[in-house]
Amino acid sequence: MRNKNRFLSKVAVLSVSLVLTSAGSINGALPLIQSGLKISNTEMELLSTAPALSVVVFVLLSAFFAEKIGIKRTISIGLLLVGVAGGAPLILKNYPIILTSRFLLGAGFGLINSLAVSIINMLFDDEVETKATMQGFRGAAENVGNAVLTILAGLLLAANWHMSFAIYLIAFPILAVFWIFVPDVSMTDGTDHKSGAAGEQIHIPAMIWVLAGFALLLVMMMTGLSVRFSSMAVAIKGPNFNASNILAAMPIIGIITGSFFGLLNKWTGRGCLYIGIGLLILANLLVGFSGDNFTMLLVGYVISGIPGSLVFPFIYNSLNLYVSKKSMAFATSLILIGCNLGGFLSPFGMNLAQTLSGSSALGAPFPVFTVLLLGIALVFYLQDRSISKKAAVSGSPVNK
Repeated sequence: MRNKNRFLSKVAVLSVSLVLTSAGSINGALPLIQSGLKISNTEMELLSTAPALSVVVFVLLSAFFAEKIGIKRTISIGLLLVGVAGGAPLILKNYPIILTSRFLLGAGFGLINSLAVSIINMLFDDEVETKATMQGFRGAAENVGNAVLTILAGLLLAANWHMSFAIYLIAFPILAVFWIFVPDVSMTDGTDHKSGAAGEQIHIPAMIWVLAGFALLLVMMMTGLSVRFSSMAVAIKGPNFNASNILAAMPIIGIITGSFFGLLNKWTGRGCLYIGIGLLILANLLVGFSGDNFTMLLVGYVISGIPGSLVFPFIYNSLNLYVSKKSMAFATSLILIGCNLGGFLSPFGMNLAQTLSGSSALGAPFPVFTVLLLGIALVFYLQDRSISKKAAVSGSPVNK
């Protein structure tokens, strides 16, 4: 087996995550695609959101494939799909076929998504600090990929809209590096602290479903902030304002935060969760009450780029507290399904929050989200207090 602690092995593991958030990297090309293919607004937007639907299906299937053919092969097939299906619109000119390729792109993401998390948890199961650091860097890698691929897609757009899809060809060199340097790992290798037998059946406790619901709500809110920012900025600055540079720069915030997650997790433990929720509350309040104040809107939007790089690595890093190695891939899949459903349902959540607010203002949904986040924080706080009391009675230590 190749040495998992080799620098190139770690880089290869992290490189897989570079493509995972790139479904929206071609959003800048959508207006030209619409005019070129003569499609409606809904059809145009579907090209951006379609991958999220197939991600949900294939995230579930990824655990099945990983058990049958291995994690390394499953991720490799996913990368191959990303490269082929993602790059297909370079030569395609028919909308239904391009839309199909976008669904297949999501299938590739789905096969990779949960396993990109699980392979870190499995490779570094006995190295707690290394595992936390790698999860933080993995989240940072997603943001690096998002930023770089969005910028590249914008540059390639100068040629024509087809060229924007060339960004997905990066999956091929990533596949080569991953296949060469990453050791394979079995979902049933050895034993772990949650089970004494390699043949244990998959078991998902209630807490994993709670975390999946939490992930859904968080992504729904963060996607809403991202989508609504451009409209709010144009409403303040005028119709000629271009928010693309700000959108492309936003992942840098996540990169920086994700890079420090391991250290912050070591210092604060569960504090990462509350810091992330607190910052998202602040972002919602600033954006929601920004009105005609662009600086307030921008500060709120910038802050909204921090919480995801704290909360999601914390969730993934904590999964081994609730499930065995055998159940890890499926538990991770459920969290990622929550994330993808949150992105897909964001427009509907925004519309519901808008209705509940009783206002037609663009920022109206975000104070409603703030109330929801306060309720979520209270639930986690009460749960932590309950766990602390039980631990005090039993005399067992409490995880930070």
